[in-house]
Amino acid sequence: MPLLPLLRRSPLHPLKRKPPLRTTSTTAPPTHTTLPTFLAHARATALSPTSTIYTGTYYEYLCLSTLRRLGFTLSRTGGRSDAGIDLLGTWSLPCLPYPLRVLVQCKAHADRVSPEWVRELEGVKAGAREGWRGEGAVGVLCGKVPATKGVREAVRRARTGVVWVCVEDCGEEGGRGVVRQVLWNERVGALGVEGMGVGVRYGAGVRVGAGWGKESVLLWNGMPWEPEVGEEKEV
Repeated sequence: MPLLPLLRRSPLHPLKRKPPLRTTSTTAPPTHTTLPTFLAHARATALSPTSTIYTGTYYEYLCLSTLRRLGFTLSRTGGRSDAGIDLLGTWSLPCLPYPLRVLVQCKAHADRVSPEWVRELEGVKAGAREGWRGEGAVGVLCGKVPATKGVREAVRRARTGVVWVCVEDCGEEGGRGVVRQVLWNERVGALGVEGMGVGVRYGAGVRVGAGWGKESVLLWNGMPWEPEVGEEKEV
């Protein structure tokens, strides 16, 4: 039986692997989510404390931290696509069976307030995402000075639920805010907040300027009320 010729094997070539696809993230992780982490970020990047970015961001985080003592649970939106909303979250009160949804604008202007802010807030609230617009949600304005007569009247006449909070910077290292004024209109009261009031606590351990100051607090059944607030953590 004749032998068949041996087939010559071609040399084996190493398998050429395709390089892995490179993916780029469209959203960078936030460098700060609390006041302490923002201050650390500002120091690391040499961000000037007099810049508008610093003053605006600092006050937003100061309000976020301070409003926790009034029952607010908030997160900072940030970025150019925030649609005019600085903070977003909920407001839990002992008179309510469920928390109210709130959106917050923080005005870092130290020397003035304007009734136009209330009308601006109403427009922002009307264009907010689902769940944070309509009668069931509340708009909150934070300013560094107490509301003028014009601002109080604008809050009263607003077509939607509006809360005004004066949050003042104590000037302490690391940042600490004090609540100087809280007021809301009847539309907020109609959501079930009628049982709450506002009082003043003197010598509250907050030093402002040359002496000990006073702080506005919420009242429940005529007694000062404050939620249990733990240490602010990174989120």
